[in-house]
Amino acid sequence: MTLPDIAIVKEFIELEVVDSTNRYALDTGKVGLLVVAKAQTSGRGRRGRAWYSPRGKNLYMTLTVSCPDSRYPIIIGVALHEVITSLTGRKDVIIKWPNDILIGGKKVCGILCEAKGGITALGIGVNINQDHWPEDISEKAISLKEASMHPFNIPHILNKIVVSLDKWLSIYWKDGFSPIREAFLRHSHIIGVMARTEDGRRCKVIGLSMEGYLLIKVSGHTQQLICDDIHIDVKNSRE
Repeated sequence: MTLPDIAIVKEFIELEVVDSTNRYALDTGKVGLLVVAKAQTSGRGRRGRAWYSPRGKNLYMTLTVSCPDSRYPIIIGVALHEVITSLTGRKDVIIKWPNDILIGGKKVCGILCEAKGGITALGIGVNINQDHWPEDISEKAISLKEASMHPFNIPHILNKIVVSLDKWLSIYWKDGFSPIREAFLRHSHIIGVMARTEDGRRCKVIGLSMEGYLLIKVSGHTQQLICDDIHIDVKNSRE
C-alpha cells in the first residue's frame, strides 16, 4: 500500500492483526506515525465500548500528532465528513458530536483520540465493505458499501482520508478553530435540536464552544458538555 507524500505522515506501518491501532501507535512514542491494521482484536470506542473489527472488511487506522487537544475529534469529524460525502454522494451524512459520522442515522465511522506522554493518537474506524453485523448493532451500523450499493477499495479510501486530515489539521494549525467550528456546525445539523442529558433532563443544543465542547441550555441555564452523551428526541427534535 502506498500513500501520497503528506507532511503529517512521517512513517507508515501496516499490520495484519493488532489489539488496537491506538495502543500500538502510542507505545511507539513517535509523532507522525500512521498505523493501519487489517483486523483488531480489542478495538475500542469512547468509554471503552467495543468496536467490532472484522478482518479485511473495514479500515482501522491511527495517526499520531503532538500535544493533546480537545478539538481533535471535531477536526477529524470535519475531515471524514468531507471524504464520506464525496465517496457516497449522499446528502444525509452527519457529524454526530463528539466522535461519530452517521449516514441515514446509522454509524459508519467512529473516532477515538487518546493521549500518552505528550503524543495524541487520532484513532479512526470506518465501516467500508461490511454487510453482516452482530445482532446488537445491526440496526445502528452501516457501511459505505451498504450506503452506496457497491464495494470500495480500502487503500483508496485511506489515501483520501490522509489527504483530508492533512488539509483540515493544517487549516487548524494555521487559522485556528473558527473555520473548523463553522464546518462542524454546517454539517452536524445540531443547533436548535432538542435532546436529553445522560441524567434525563430535557435540553436544547445552542452551540459549540471554541474548545470543541457542546453548549446546551437546560432549565434556562447554559451548560457545557465536555464528554457526556446526549440523546436526541427523534419525535420532537426541534422546537
